[in-house]
Amino acid sequence: MNISLTRMSDEMYYEYLKDYENDPDLYFDKDTYEPYIYSVEGVARYIERKKRKQQIPMAIVHDNEVIGELIFKELVPNYSVTIGIALKNANYKDHGYGTQAEKLALDYAFGTLDVKVVLADAILTNTRSQHVLEKVGFVETHRDDMFIYYKCQR
Repeated sequence: MNISLTRMSDEMYYEYLKDYENDPDLYFDKDTYEPYIYSVEGVARYIERKKRKQQIPMAIVHDNEVIGELIFKELVPNYSVTIGIALKNANYKDHGYGTQAEKLALDYAFGTLDVKVVLADAILTNTRSQHVLEKVGFVETHRDDMFIYYKCQR
């Protein structure tokens, strides 16, 4: 499996989101689920929001195709960062891509960003994400009505 992380460019976002599909598992309230509809304007707003929040968006690349997005957010220099991950659609799930991407994310966070703690969360209904986080070394810290919160220490 050949997975790499690279800084997500605007052009990569436009290509990636053309085939993106919302995952119903990411909705705590299934009644609020809506399918994703691609639009150039919508992608532009999404990119602008990422820049405004000063997030570090990374492309998950397999065989020269962007198959997912991994975000580093809420960076506290020299201490912690929070990660979030999304794969393009169901065709890329259950193949180990998310696991490999999260391992690379930990390497990047601990090595390049030089943090001591990486945080993550998963919606209570998203057992796939919970499994991957635990498999790569995250430990549950607490829960609330919607999320399970995790951390991984260097």
